[in-house]
Amino acid sequence: MRSALAGATVLLALLSPLFPGGPAAGQEAAKKEIVVQIRSDIRSTEPGVNRDAETDTVMHHIVESLVAFKEDLDVAPLLAAKVDVSPDQRVYTFTLRDGLLFHNGQPVTSADVKWSWDRWLDPKTNWICRGSFTGGGSGDEERGVKLASIATPDAKTIVFTLDKPSAIFLTLMASVQCPTAIVHKDSVNPDGSWKTPIGTGPFKLGEWKRGEYVMLEKFDKYVARSDAQDGYAGKREAKVDRVKFMVIADPNAARNALVSGDIDILPTVPPASIEGLRLRGTLQLPEHELVGWTAMLIQTNDPLLKDPRMRQAIAYAIDRTQIAQTATHGRSKPNGSAVPAHTKYHTPLHDEWLPYDPAKTKALLAEIGYKGELIKIQTNRRYANMFDNAVVIQSMLHAAGINAQLQVLDWATQLSNYQNGKFQLSAFAYSARPDPYLTYDGIIGKKAARKTVQWENDEAEKLTQQVGMTTVQAERQKLFDDLHRLMMKDVPIIGLYNGNTVTGLSQKIKGYRPWGMNMPILWGVTKD
Repeated sequence: MRSALAGATVLLALLSPLFPGGPAAGQEAAKKEIVVQIRSDIRSTEPGVNRDAETDTVMHHIVESLVAFKEDLDVAPLLAAKVDVSPDQRVYTFTLRDGLLFHNGQPVTSADVKWSWDRWLDPKTNWICRGSFTGGGSGDEERGVKLASIATPDAKTIVFTLDKPSAIFLTLMASVQCPTAIVHKDSVNPDGSWKTPIGTGPFKLGEWKRGEYVMLEKFDKYVARSDAQDGYAGKREAKVDRVKFMVIADPNAARNALVSGDIDILPTVPPASIEGLRLRGTLQLPEHELVGWTAMLIQTNDPLLKDPRMRQAIAYAIDRTQIAQTATHGRSKPNGSAVPAHTKYHTPLHDEWLPYDPAKTKALLAEIGYKGELIKIQTNRRYANMFDNAVVIQSMLHAAGINAQLQVLDWATQLSNYQNGKFQLSAFAYSARPDPYLTYDGIIGKKAARKTVQWENDEAEKLTQQVGMTTVQAERQKLFDDLHRLMMKDVPIIGLYNGNTVTGLSQKIKGYRPWGMNMPILWGVTKD
């Protein structure tokens, strides 16, 4: 019997190289694929058109822009080898790096850059940041950068000329929410409609199984920068063959998937699960401060909420410290300012906000003549922090004499309502904006022109426009300070906190670098 078993063992050993699907091969294949949780399916593969934070995360691995944000949130060249800016800040000249290729193997030229920009700026594309480059900002013609021309003097040079000087052109170009992606013209169908992203990134689109996962594949011909990896800038070297973004909406299910090894990376560990995972001692749990902003939106066009005294009454009824501490399990302080708490422009002034004072709420309600009119707070269960914030705020408002009621929606409906201004109050969170200008520019404007605008105020618009005209830190600081003072008076929105995040990583993952933008970066990452 032993002889027969020994013979069988030898035979299997000899045959195993002929059968690559064996256990060893499976383990090697697993090392070449990283599985990352996303909380919802991507909305599309067209950058900056139909998007949300999960879509942005995936697309930034596929498409690239001329410039990008570093970890310190400054802007650096990406597809560009260098950027030359004229003394008057009107002419920006970009020189492309050598050896750039699209995912279809075609070389990247200045003509491709111009074609991409022309498409994004075409009103028919419905690119959400078009107004930022056509003089419209948030849809108002007196605001924003206005491109006068895009020229291509040779195959490697692109010249952008603005109608007037701008200090924030490169910041806008590096946008995370709507990438100024350089894509090949075969990304669209003959009729101009979007087909698929043929980009320049370290990964290309493999398979999108809707509702389940998005599989990205390593682009073998990618030419990385020589400088060090640095946020969305620097060296982007894919070190695995595949990245699988797996849709797991339920936070507890995502946690369990991390513990069981079904996923390798959980970008945001539910706060209630952090200590339990630490005690297990089997995972990596790096922590990082964020620049995203969690807030309570207020529809200032609402018949009841258009009165600033009513908005002030709501603000006085909310204990933001309790909300921040509860939502982050003691890891974050409240922040009522659009300037992120741990950035250079957040001075002690930006820690100020209307204090928790239910007595003032009741006095204002009496002054207004509030008669218990119903106020609905929209929220969702997909994002636990939004739901929890809404529950606590509803209780606080009720205790202060405001008849508030939760309206729990699916995330897609709540997002659509935000995009169309269909809410009274909405528990919300803005994805990270690297420069405070971008946050102010996003919330200030004319609601008739763009319904996602939260704050209609002529003085605030002028201040924001002035921020976009200067790079001098002291001048920008004063303007941001003035904007915050005005916001405390007007209360068009109630900022809650920036927060931080704890990321859950398998012990097999090496080289993962969390950053303030809270968007997973999978280049430079390996799996043992």
